[in-house]
Amino acid sequence: MVPKRVIAIAADRALGRRMAAAAMAAGGASEAIESVAALHGRFDADVYLYAATVADDPALAILLAALPERTHLVPLIPSCDLGWSSRLLGNRHIPAVLVNDPLDVPQLTATVTKLLYGDLFGIEKAVPWGVRIHSLLVGDYQEKARAIAGISEFAGAMGVRRKYRESIEQVIDELLMNALYDAPVDERGKPVFADVPVKDRITMRVEEKAVVQYACDGDRFCLSVRDAYGTLHKPTILAFLEKCLHTQGDGQIDRKASGAGLGLYLIANAASQVAFHIFPGTATEVVCSFDLTTPRLQLRSFGIFEDPIAQGKPSTEPRQTVRRRRRDDLIARGAPAPLPRSLTVALTSATLLLLVAVTLVALPYFRKPSPAALVIETDPRGATVYVDGRSQGPAAGSLRVAGLEAGRTYAVRASMTGRSDEERLVSAAGGEQPLRLALAKAASGVLAIESDPAGAELLLDGNPTGKTTPAVLDLAPGAPGAILLRRAGFSEGKLTVAGPAPGERAVYRTALALSPDVAALSLAVTGEGGEAITPTVTIDGLPLMPPGRRHEALLKPKLTHLLTVAAPGHVTHTAELRLVGGQRRELHVALLAGGALTLRTNVPLKLAVDGKLAGTAPVEGLGLAPGRHAVMLFAQNPLTAHEITIAIEKGRTIERKIDFGTVVVSVPGVVARPAGTKRGAALVGLPAGRQSVTLVGPGGEERTREVEVPAGGRVTIDHF
Repeated sequence: MVPKRVIAIAADRALGRRMAAAAMAAGGASEAIESVAALHGRFDADVYLYAATVADDPALAILLAALPERTHLVPLIPSCDLGWSSRLLGNRHIPAVLVNDPLDVPQLTATVTKLLYGDLFGIEKAVPWGVRIHSLLVGDYQEKARAIAGISEFAGAMGVRRKYRESIEQVIDELLMNALYDAPVDERGKPVFADVPVKDRITMRVEEKAVVQYACDGDRFCLSVRDAYGTLHKPTILAFLEKCLHTQGDGQIDRKASGAGLGLYLIANAASQVAFHIFPGTATEVVCSFDLTTPRLQLRSFGIFEDPIAQGKPSTEPRQTVRRRRRDDLIARGAPAPLPRSLTVALTSATLLLLVAVTLVALPYFRKPSPAALVIETDPRGATVYVDGRSQGPAAGSLRVAGLEAGRTYAVRASMTGRSDEERLVSAAGGEQPLRLALAKAASGVLAIESDPAGAELLLDGNPTGKTTPAVLDLAPGAPGAILLRRAGFSEGKLTVAGPAPGERAVYRTALALSPDVAALSLAVTGEGGEAITPTVTIDGLPLMPPGRRHEALLKPKLTHLLTVAAPGHVTHTAELRLVGGQRRELHVALLAGGALTLRTNVPLKLAVDGKLAGTAPVEGLGLAPGRHAVMLFAQNPLTAHEITIAIEKGRTIERKIDFGTVVVSVPGVVARPAGTKRGAALVGLPAGRQSVTLVGPGGEERTREVEVPAGGRVTIDHF
C-alpha cells in the first residue's frame, strides 16, 4: 500500500525536520516545508503538522479553511496554554494539540499513528514496550475506593512522590465517577442514573464495569479508564473547559450533580498528557500520562479522537496501491498474458480450501447458543448472589441460575454481612455447571459518608482525605472521628462518626445549608400532556449532565441566567432566570410538540429566532413552534449579520446549510456595512457566493461593490 502523506510545516527548519521524522516513524510518507505558501494550493495530504507561534495565526486560518473534509491537522504550540488548545480543538479538522518546546517526538509519533490508521484504544500506545500494564474492573463505590487505594500504593512502591500521587488519585477518582455514573445508558439511550438521587448511588452497581489500566516505568505514570457506553462527546468536553476557563469565582460552581464537568477541567490541569478516545454509542476511553521528571505537572498534549468507523471511515474509494497502478498500466497497453494452467489450478484449490476453512470457523456463530446454568453454593450459606450485577437471591442451599448462554463469560459475586465479597469471572458451559464461593471474614467495616447535595470535600480529624461525597472512608473499628464537609456554595457540615465493626456497614448522612452567596434551582421537565421525555437542559450554554427530567443546579445570584430546555420533536423552551442569594426555586417546564431546525454553518455564530437569543450555530434539531420564523445569525468579529425566514411544520425537521466567508476592506477610513445593521467594519462575514457589499466612506458617502465571497476564505476590497 502506498504510505499515507504527512506534511510538517514549520518556519524553524530544524523543528520541521524533527516533526517530519516523527511522522515517518509512524509509517507516513512525510516532508517538511517552511510555510503554507509552499503548498502552492495543493491540499492532498492525509495529516498536516503545523508549528504555530501566535494564537491568531492567519496562515493557520487559511490552511484550516482550505483543508478537505476528514483531513486532520495537529497544531504544535510553543508553550502550555489550555485556553488556546481548547479553541483550536473546536475546529473539526483538529483532533489534538501538542507543545513543541521541547518537542516530545514519541508523543507526536503516537498521535500521527492514531490519525493515519485509526487504532485509538489501549494504554499500551502510551507506555514503552515491555512495561507491564495492570488492569482491574470497577463497578461501584467500594470498588472505586479500593482501586484508587491500590493504584496509589503501586505508585508509592514505584517511587512516585506524594505530590504526583495526589494528582494521580484525583484524576482516577474523576474518571471513575464519570464512567460509573454519567456514562451508563439503557437500551433506549436514557442515562441510567438520570433520576437516581446521588445519595442512593453508593449502594448500586452498574452492569458494564469500567476497565482501569495503569503502568509506570519510573519516569512516566500512565492510567486509563474505559466505559462501555460512549456517551461523552467532543462538544461536551469543550463546553466544560470553556466554562471553567472563562468564568470566575462562583460562576465556576459545577451545576452537574456528580461533578464531572469541573472534573474534566481538573484532569486537564493535573496531567501531562490527556487523550479522549471516543466510539459514540460503544465506548469512551480517557488516557492520562504524568511526567515524573518535571518540577511540576503541565499539560503538554491534549487530544479528542473519534473512531474513524464512527466518522464514516474507512473510505469507499479504491485504495491506490502499487499493484493497482501497475495493473492499470498493463490494461492501457493491452491484455495481460494468460496464467499458466498449473498456477490456475493451484489458485482454484487454495480458494476452495479457504472457503471451507471460513465456513468451519463461522458455523458456530450461526448456531443458536446452547443453554447453560450455574449451580451456586456459598460458604457460609445464605449469601446473596449477583450475576452481571443482577441479584439472584440468597444461596440458602444450592442456587440454580438458569437462562445463561454457553460460551459467554459472566461476573458472579456473593455478598454477606460480616464477610468480604467474593467475585469470579465464569465462562458458562453447556448444561449445569457447579460453582462454590467462599466468603472470608471481613477485616473491617464499611464507613460511608453522604451529603445532600453530593460532591462535598471530606476532612477526617482536620486532615483532607482527597475524597468527595458520597465516599467510603477507612476507620478502625470503634475509633471515633470528626468529619468536616466543604462544598462551594454551601455552609460547612460536621459529623461525629465511629468506625463500624468488621463486616458491618455504617452510613452517615447530612444536609448542607445553602450559602447566601449562591441560589439553587430545582427543575422538572415533562412533555406535552405529561409525556415522559429525556430533555437536554443547558444554563448559560453549559449542558447539565446527564440528560434527564430532573436537575438540581446552583446559580450565581443577582445575575441573569439563560435556561434552555430542548427535546427532539418539541418546541425548545428558553427563559431568563434571576435569583437572590440563598433562594431555592422550583420550576416545572412542559415542552410542547413542534418541529425542528437543523442549521449547519462552517463557522460558529450566535443564533436568534424571532428576535430572541436561541444559542449558537451550527445547531442540530432546534425545536420550534409550527409557523414562520425569522432566524438571525450574527457575530462581532468578523462583523456578521444574516437573516433568513423558515417555515416549521409539526413533526418535521427543516435542514439548511449556509457557508460564510470574510470580506476585508483595505481602504483607510472605509468600512463595509452588512445588510440589516447600522454600523460597519473593515472585516465582515457574508454568505458564500456573489454578494453586494455596501461601503461607507469617511464622510458617510455610500457605494456598492459586487464581490465573490469564497466559503471559508477571504476576499479583499482595495478601492472605494
